Amino acid sequence: MKLYYSPGACSLASHIALEEAGADYETVRVDLGEHKTEQGEDFYAISRRGYVPALETSDGLLTENPAVLTYIADQTGTTPSGADRYRMLEWIGFTGSEVHKAFKPLFMASKAGDASGVEAAKPEIAKKLALAAELLDGRDWVVGNGPTVADNYLFVITLWATKFDVPIPDSLQAYRARNLARGSVQKAMKAEGLA
Repeated sequence: MKLYYSPGACSLASHIALEEAGADYETVRVDLGEHKTEQGEDFYAISRRGYVPALETSDGLLTENPAVLTYIADQTGTTPSGADRYRMLEWIGFTGSEVHKAFKPLFMASKAGDASGVEAAKPEIAKKLALAAELLDGRDWVVGNGPTVADNYLFVITLWATKFDVPIPDSLQAYRARNLARGSVQKAMKAEGLA
């Protein structure tokens, strides 16, 4: 497999999953501002959507976190079974459609150098993070007794909250610390130049 990623982007969740599973994979860094790979290729020629993660598989290119994360979990045998599989998908959906999406004004502002919508977005993001903490309900991981690909995604969001100085509930701070202690997280972050 070949993972197209941008350092610290949501593709970090896939990078962690591949590392944790001990998968055979390679990475290609993408400059999302220029839409060029580290080799200078036009990223739009690789992925028409133009954003990460994008995962080259034997079946073709996959994009979108729900598909990429589930594919990695299925291919590496790390998908939980039974009801936990659906809970994992539920968390991936919630993280992407509610929490990730709420960060858009912050990313757009930092890209454009215009901070006008940033302060208005922070309370909404804080509300989504508070809901995530409430839904975790004191558990160490979103599903079952260990981390899943859904945890990788939520963990990345906690890193963004810190980057943009958005308040994080204490339980999510502890959750972030648990994730930071994982070897796969440390290796993926180091490979992306984040640690």
